[in-house]
Amino acid sequence: MNVKEHLREITRLRRTADELPEDNPQALMEKIRLLSQCLTYIGRLSSHLDGEYKRIYARRKHEQAMAEIKSPPPRAAHAELAVRELREEEAKAYEMMRRWRNAFESTQEEVHALKLKMRIDFGEQHVG
Repeated sequence: MNVKEHLREITRLRRTADELPEDNPQALMEKIRLLSQCLTYIGRLSSHLDGEYKRIYARRKHEQAMAEIKSPPPRAAHAELAVRELREEEAKAYEMMRRWRNAFESTQEEVHALKLKMRIDFGEQHVG
């Protein structure tokens, strides 16, 4: 996956959506469309980062087990020390995973709120 390309597209869609007024039905519908499209890219990025976190976790568990097998007593303590850098990498991956999961959820909520605004402000019965 090309993470930079996805980030560029998310930024472009978000910027374009943010520039649109919410007091015009056509502009509001376009904003909803753009944010919905943005969700596709955020979702893909979030899934990729979920997988990245899991791969680092698996690598850390493997390295920890190998270090524990090869270490003198106290084995668990030596193994923990051996994977300290992987733990940091895992924590950073977890942070990114959560960041984009949260971005997906908040964008999804924003789209729902805009749809509700459309229904209320412009009397639309079936936006969506």
